[in-house]
Amino acid sequence: MNPEQKIIYLVGERTGQTISKVAEAVLSQFITDNIQVRVFTMVEDTTLILSILSRAQQEKALVAYTIVAPHNREFLEREAAKRELETVDVMGNFIVKLSLFLEQRPLGIPGKQHQIDANYYRRIEAVEFAVKHDDGRSPHTLHRADIVLVGLSRTGKTPLSAYMAQMGWKVANIPLFPDISPPEETFAIDQVKVYGLAIEPDALVRVRQERLKYLGLPDDAKYADRSKILQEIEWCQTFYRKHPHWPLIDVSGRAIEEVAARITQLHSARLQARQDRDSHRQAQRRVSRE
Repeated sequence: MNPEQKIIYLVGERTGQTISKVAEAVLSQFITDNIQVRVFTMVEDTTLILSILSRAQQEKALVAYTIVAPHNREFLEREAAKRELETVDVMGNFIVKLSLFLEQRPLGIPGKQHQIDANYYRRIEAVEFAVKHDDGRSPHTLHRADIVLVGLSRTGKTPLSAYMAQMGWKVANIPLFPDISPPEETFAIDQVKVYGLAIEPDALVRVRQERLKYLGLPDDAKYADRSKILQEIEWCQTFYRKHPHWPLIDVSGRAIEEVAARITQLHSARLQARQDRDSHRQAQRRVSRE
């Protein structure tokens, strides 16, 4: 390794997109001719963390990370400290840490790559939230979501959550199965956040057949069987009728952008309507007291 070369490790718990985007934005403020960046993704166990830190110690690298799981995050910090490695949580002041490590002053060019401001960090936080709350995971923090999507398998919950997260919305999604009850938190949170996804049978058949092909499975498997799908949709419609306060969004043949726009517009309108009702009640109470 060139003794003048600086090595930066980016450690991500999932796809690494969040930490890579932040690092790209921050590094654009520095001269990077003599900098190498190594990206490690799907880091979800302590064995892999130890392997990465051992290599980082050899290369005297700075270790930047986005680790959501508290146990793994604390383990990484503790083991890095034993090896006298510099670490930084990218949700912290990344640019200051890099300035010290690279022994450079930030270039200070406005708009370089893209401006890191409150909105940008909100989108990063929303992306992390969507990953952590995908497919019914982490129900104990479901109340922190801005929007909660529920629907049958392959109704577009995950890509929709990811797309809306890029807009800054904290979105959780919960799959519906005829034989499995959704997490009880689904019904305990503010119900104005919950939206049901609906789909036409033929559209769901096509989507599931494509999924089976992608997995290398025959497209006539039970998962994509039309009679089974009809039963699932009938059950889902009955389930939705038990929760009439959940708006239903038809995703059949619609682009993610169109569905996301529909949900966000409706959600903003619902929140405004509730605020107006609360203001009206407060006004009535003031009048009655007078």
